[in-house]
Amino acid sequence: SSGINAEYGTTTSLFDKTSTLFKKPINNCNKLCVDFVLSHVKTNIHGVHLNPEWVSEEGAVFTPSPLTYITTLGDYLLLLPQQLEPFFSEENVPLDTALRTVDFTAFPGMANDVEGDAFAWLTCICQSTMFTIVEMILRVPKLSAVGCKQLSADVGYISNVMAALEVPLSRDLSDISRLLGLPIERIDSEETKSIPQNICVVKIAAMRRAAV
Repeated sequence: SSGINAEYGTTTSLFDKTSTLFKKPINNCNKLCVDFVLSHVKTNIHGVHLNPEWVSEEGAVFTPSPLTYITTLGDYLLLLPQQLEPFFSEENVPLDTALRTVDFTAFPGMANDVEGDAFAWLTCICQSTMFTIVEMILRVPKLSAVGCKQLSADVGYISNVMAALEVPLSRDLSDISRLLGLPIERIDSEETKSIPQNICVVKIAAMRRAAV
């Protein structure tokens, strides 16, 4: 009996070691795939923080339409499920096994208890995209009243895209959306107390005051 247990323990140990050895190349491969998709995102919003729209004093009387950079990005994200369908529509044991091995917590906005599946991969792309958009927004030097409305429309558009993909909006993007909707004199009022005093609050307040 002890011999059987010892042999079983050895087999389990070897399996664990083999599984561990596979994790690194699988995660490296996943990172390469994510980086490839995000390269389009980053290229699309490169330099957008310097768009003259943000400091414009003339704009639409009503809610402006989202700018091309964000609608192009939204169209790209909405096509991902269709492009991924051939890989996930049928049973694919090797791919399913690999996805369960991926450490999605290495990416922004991914929870510790996320299950490794096709939706987790799509969520990972969307969360990383929102992280990139937030980085871009926080680099905007100034934001006029008209520019604020425009950026709010852009954020609203990408929020709708995430809703269509059933991906929760990141906390930072949600906070930015709320801050853009507040009158400038009320940025530091009671209404912002529910928003943690993080970098988003500080940056949005600064860029809106800089254009006054």
